[in-house]
Amino acid sequence: MKHLLLCFLGLTLSLHAGLVFDAQKKEIKATPEARKIACDFSFENKGAERVKIARYESTCTCMSVQINQGGKLEYAPGEKGILRAHFDMENFTGAVDKNVVLWLEGDPESEPSFVLVVRVIIPVLVDIQPRTLEWNGPAPWATKMMKIRMNHSEPIQIVRAALNNPCYEYELKTVEAGKEYDLIVTPLVKPDVAPGMAVIHIETDCTIDKQKKQMAFVVVRPEVAKRPDPAPSSDSHQPPPP
Repeated sequence: MKHLLLCFLGLTLSLHAGLVFDAQKKEIKATPEARKIACDFSFENKGAERVKIARYESTCTCMSVQINQGGKLEYAPGEKGILRAHFDMENFTGAVDKNVVLWLEGDPESEPSFVLVVRVIIPVLVDIQPRTLEWNGPAPWATKMMKIRMNHSEPIQIVRAALNNPCYEYELKTVEAGKEYDLIVTPLVKPDVAPGMAVIHIETDCTIDKQKKQMAFVVVRPEVAKRPDPAPSSDSHQPPPP
């Protein structure tokens, strides 16, 4: 009931504003090789007065936005339009949410009439879990492992894995060629040198350029902040300090 009430209130606000979108959140699925993808939001002025779009923008530099009717910003009752978002997927994989914010004339800066959400599902062909290995506290540090699985119809071989910090020892093991690999990492104890953070560069023979090179991370935080001891309670049996 609460969910239905919130939906009704949202619809009422949209109708009161005059401009009504076909949806305020859309999900689109990309192909593995796609670098850019577009998402359309259709709208219509269902009110009795003219509506003017004061401003619209994306909250991320990876997405550009345009109104397709030659940039038309003012709509009479019954007029329709399309807002199109172009998303650059070059550096993303998995499920990614990006927002488009739209202000109608008279909207305060902090209260836009619409926040449109584009959810893009980008295939993960080289799945690294976890993508970051972490160690906390002083040495010695235990060995940890990343699992690398290939989610593609064709085999994907790892041709090179390199770690840019000599304070780590690493080994790449093949579990199933073209399908699954283990990357085993151990921080080393070296005099006067802390392991800190490092990047693992993983190069594959994937035929899709944007999927060919991957990065993973390792980090050692030898100093962990110690929590202060709790203050003794009023009924503590500890003796008072001298």
